[in-house]
Amino acid sequence: MRAGPLARWRLSRQARSDAAAVHDAPAAGPETTTPTVAALQAGADAYARREEQRFFRDMRGELTEHRVVTAALRADLDAYDDRLERLPEADRLRIAEGQGPAFEELRRLERRIRRAHRRADQLSALINARFTAAQLRAARRFDRTDERTAVYWGALRRATSGRVAAQPAPIRRAGWLSSRGTAVDALHPIAPHETDPRRTDAPA
Repeated sequence: MRAGPLARWRLSRQARSDAAAVHDAPAAGPETTTPTVAALQAGADAYARREEQRFFRDMRGELTEHRVVTAALRADLDAYDDRLERLPEADRLRIAEGQGPAFEELRRLERRIRRAHRRADQLSALINARFTAAQLRAARRFDRTDERTAVYWGALRRATSGRVAAQPAPIRRAGWLSSRGTAVDALHPIAPHETDPRRTDAPA
């Protein structure tokens, strides 16, 4: 257990103090709890909430840029498809030969699309890394809370001669701890394109 001797002593003392209040309580089902368990739950919840808020506060700029970049990228991909579909046959032949204004226009659009893809990937990697770090910190706090709850409940069982349930109410995890990158709205990925966007290098 990571709960140190001082923490274990304090939890045991609190259990002995709580024993008088729960001494006559029935050994109920798995949702049995005490104010101390509720306080441990509240502390873990508050820590997780602070981690979540800190992530969004610290990454506000990157999240905003990611939304802007991915929106522009989707628009450019749509514009590329639309421009290619509306090309006259003569321009299609000239694109296949690497010539003409349409060829240059599509080349510029392709370069912009590739730059946006690279930047979106960089931002996604950074945001995901920071989000995972926040998840891990919050999860460790819940793990420590589980340990402290087990220490406390064991002492409470001894102090009440087993007159409380064998297990306390489980410590509930914050929902965002099970999320991955795509749980953050700004991280919804760009759908893969049907073909390589560098289509001016390919036959028409």
